[in-house]
Amino acid sequence: MIYGLILAGGKGSRLYPLSRAGEPKQFLKLINDKSFLVNTVDRVIPLIDKDNIYVVTNSEYKEKVKNELAGIKEENIFVEPANKETAL
Repeated sequence: MIYGLILAGGKGSRLYPLSRAGEPKQFLKLINDKSFLVNTVDRVIPLIDKDNIYVVTNSEYKEKVKNELAGIKEENIFVEPANKETAL
């Protein structure tokens, strides 16, 4: 069984000025009419069952992730307790 983990908790500071804390990179629609987050899920759906896709975000973006990814179960969206800047 294959699982997917999508990290979507960043503040958006690396794609400044397009992305900001209120609208970070994962929610931008630069390639098509879908956000980077939705495009990422769309890319992995052919390989991984939706029930096995998990998203990690922060408390500020949880509702936005839920709205963007209506097909992903809410219990598959994890909220990190503190921002750890994983990509640094």
